[in-house]
Amino acid sequence: MSSRPDIDGRPHPGRLTRRTRLLISLLAVFVGIPLALFAWIGGVFLVEAWGLRLSSTQVLAGILAAITGVVVWPLALRRLRRELWSRHNPRPAPSPGEAAVRAVLVIFGAIGIMALSGPLDIVAAVASAGATVAIGPRENGLLLQLAATVVILVIAAPAFIVTQRALRRMPSDDPRRPGTEERQCWHIAAATAWVVSLLVGYLLSLATLITM
Repeated sequence: MSSRPDIDGRPHPGRLTRRTRLLISLLAVFVGIPLALFAWIGGVFLVEAWGLRLSSTQVLAGILAAITGVVVWPLALRRLRRELWSRHNPRPAPSPGEAAVRAVLVIFGAIGIMALSGPLDIVAAVASAGATVAIGPRENGLLLQLAATVVILVIAAPAFIVTQRALRRMPSDDPRRPGTEERQCWHIAAATAWVVSLLVGYLLSLATLITM
């Protein structure tokens, strides 16, 4: 028998079925894109009505950054945490205090993504700095990947060091061990998902800046 519960033909309890993933993809294309366009048009009218000095390009970049922070970032965190956690063991539920801290981190993470990838002046400054260092498109992409990896390591390092020290002091049969392992898994997944989501928001805003 396969050691992976999702290989023997039966869907894993914590995973979406293929039909559900297809339905979500169709909804994202046929519902999400029109909603984003309507939000962009409505945002442009609101900016003009309120007399704000924002271009239509900046409005679109802000909407894309908001979608990345509110939708992409939590979904990426959920998916990556599920992939990192061992499927052979049930995932322990966090304590109420830990769950509250995680909710706050997700909220602040969304705000950070919108604040860093939404303003076009920040996007233009980052793109200009990358262009001065890199000598071509390929090198620019490698530089972006290197920067993302460094940021992930910096963000994940404190939680990883603390939980790893705690795990070293615990025997293998300690009842607190699964909870500590799950906490370590969540923070690593959160750091990775946040940086990836920030990169997605930056690339979307950069595409908006270039094409419009």
